[in-house]
Amino acid sequence: MSDFTYETENRSNRYETYEWDNIWIEHANEMNRKRAAYIGDSISVGTRRIATAHTNEEILFDGFGTSKALDNPYFKDSIRLFLNQVPNIDVVLFNNGLHGWHLDDKNEYKALYDEMIQFILGEINGAKLYILLTTAVADNDDNDRVKLRNVAAREVAAKYSIPVIDLYGITSENIDGLANDGVHPTEPLYEKIADEIIRNIR
Repeated sequence: MSDFTYETENRSNRYETYEWDNIWIEHANEMNRKRAAYIGDSISVGTRRIATAHTNEEILFDGFGTSKALDNPYFKDSIRLFLNQVPNIDVVLFNNGLHGWHLDDKNEYKALYDEMIQFILGEINGAKLYILLTTAVADNDDNDRVKLRNVAAREVAAKYSIPVIDLYGITSENIDGLANDGVHPTEPLYEKIADEIIRNIR
């Protein structure tokens, strides 16, 4: 996953050492198939193509993967730009938790997460929103922070009656399926993640 970054050192600033975005629209002229607009991180980028393939393109998974933290001043505008490019969105998937390590996990992160969910709900014009829990990582300290962030995500989901897809559970149970960096899944684990998402949204 050398095209993407996972910040391990510069964790006190709003911006990471390297900031990146990845936008992908599947079959952009196709208007008649179900579409899932997937907003996430590098793991969403790796999952998206497999999820589309595992549905035999019955569901087209479009993607906006980014390193942006929840307090990045350009994040909302970037999401709006992405959503405006996707034709006929049926489902929106949102995941955030492996970036923005400068944020306090219990209070600041939750408040910003709530604000972002309110924003997305106002942008999706009746599409069904799902919150995806952040995937497990091998580093124990980072994983403890992921757990706290997932508690916040569940609480925000409950507040707005948004269904949750538990990607933390499936990755923590298959932690040996992570690549050597301890963050990104190997192909078999990506497949498990994709199948869990498909199972929930079909």
